[in-house]
Amino acid sequence: MGEAEEFNTLAFEKRLMHLKDTQESIQGLSAWCLKQRPHHKKIVSSWLNVLKRVKVEQRLVLFYLANDVIQYSKRKNYEFVESWGLNLQKATPLVRDDKVRPKILRIFKIWEQRSVYDDEFLSDLTGLLSAGAVKKSDDDSEFQPSQLVNKIKQCSVLEADTDLRLKEIHESHLELSDAELLRASLKERGNKDDVEKELNDGIACVERYTAALQREIVAREALLALLSTATQYYATQRGEVKVVAYAYKNFGARVKALKRKLDELIPTLPNAAPSPPQRDEDVPSPGPDEDLELPVPENTGDDDEIAYNIDQTFNSSIAADGSLYNLGLTSFLTSENP
Repeated sequence: MGEAEEFNTLAFEKRLMHLKDTQESIQGLSAWCLKQRPHHKKIVSSWLNVLKRVKVEQRLVLFYLANDVIQYSKRKNYEFVESWGLNLQKATPLVRDDKVRPKILRIFKIWEQRSVYDDEFLSDLTGLLSAGAVKKSDDDSEFQPSQLVNKIKQCSVLEADTDLRLKEIHESHLELSDAELLRASLKERGNKDDVEKELNDGIACVERYTAALQREIVAREALLALLSTATQYYATQRGEVKVVAYAYKNFGARVKALKRKLDELIPTLPNAAPSPPQRDEDVPSPGPDEDLELPVPENTGDDDEIAYNIDQTFNSSIAADGSLYNLGLTSFLTSENP
């Protein structure tokens, strides 16, 4: 994997998986990454992919590598600082294990002391590291907010039905909630058939209430599971939004820095636009309401003379017999050339 070679993702990921926790190994691969900085996005993406697959001890080694590259890039203003920043929020929850968490916190502390990243971003990373591990559900990618809304509506309807069934029990004349009172009430009744019918109605009310309560319990359990999925889903979405927001924040800072540099260069640029000519105050200019008097041509009679000469020429060229002798055309109008 030389400097001039095209970036090989598989070969680089293999080197990451076998990276050793030694200064020589980490600095060697760090130097190679810095030489391959035109491929910084592929390098960071491969780093994150390997981080997800290896054991927690190897993840710490990969963070050591990232720390070495990021700190050097910060001094040289390389792209690795921003590229890794976009993926650190995804990588941090993977190193919450108690075996490596204190060492990861130490890396974050060094970044804070050396102003590698801003305090807000590092605070987010620390919060992600300190939070409890969240087990990702397979249904996260399939979660739809409309499902949660529909399930809440369903639970509300079932709750109303359960309350109605319970109200029917309370309105019953039988003391269904107390067995002793129910027995005493039945002994006082004289008609056996009425007592049996009333007892059957009471039992039916209890059965309807029990069935409604069971349906509500099942729906609420499903709602709790869906709420847990929603919590994980929105936590993931929030993390992704924070990554995008941080990227835009960095981009805005770079644009502002570039604008400051341009503002500093503007005074040094030559003025390419020619200055407009200055008006000579000694030369009067006509006003908008002033009329220009143009000279009137004198009538010398030349036009009449020209018209007369033309008429005279053509009239004298035509003889009485219709021949054009004065124009030198008589040789063409002979008997031989009619």
